[in-house]
Amino acid sequence: MLETVFYIILCLLTGLCGIDSRMGFTGTFLLALLLTPFAPMLVLILTGRSRRRELQRRAQEIGS
Repeated sequence: MLETVFYIILCLLTGLCGIDSRMGFTGTFLLALLLTPFAPMLVLILTGRSRRRELQRRAQEIGS
């Protein structure tokens, strides 16, 4: 039972890391549940942010 709770917590943390990605929280969380939390985490590390988030960040930097 404790292992299951730990696994779901890791999946939730992986989903939170994927908020700025193209898949978002839900896609990353579901992928982590189906595979393991570590495989989507590696994908998130190797890929960049979504273009929309990157453009928002750049617009904020210019506006500041």
